[in-house]
Amino acid sequence: MKTMIPLFMLFSSAAFAAEERLDAHHVYRLDFVIAENDAGKAAGATTCTLNLEERRTGEIKLGANVALAGTSHGTTMRADVGLTLRATIAPVGEDLLLEEDIEITAATDSQSFRKMSAKGNALIAQGKPALVTSVEDPVSHRHYQVTVTATKLR
Repeated sequence: MKTMIPLFMLFSSAAFAAEERLDAHHVYRLDFVIAENDAGKAAGATTCTLNLEERRTGEIKLGANVALAGTSHGTTMRADVGLTLRATIAPVGEDLLLEEDIEITAATDSQSFRKMSAKGNALIAQGKPALVTSVEDPVSHRHYQVTVTATKLR
């Protein structure tokens, strides 16, 4: 019985500390829209959602691992292509400060690929879509635009 009391106190204090940490920080649902537009064509969009506690970093990866021709005959190399999005969110008054790191990689053929990246901050109002970043590939003129809408969950 003597060992039960310290164990109970240990688990109670750990549960209280976890509950206190969650009470101190809010959790947000971040709905991202990644719009891709080739010159003269209709835009296509990809959506993804990340639930994130404020002052924590989350990550989304979308894409494929593709084979590229190697430097010597009969060899191949592999590369990840697609989207990598890292985000951290913090309150600033009534708004939210989103720190983002976005990388878009696209294979152009079996030997090369294009990479675009953006790293910065965006001030967003809860419940309203906000532009996070906009980049254009200077060679293909493909345009990418990332927007986010933040909703407080707790």
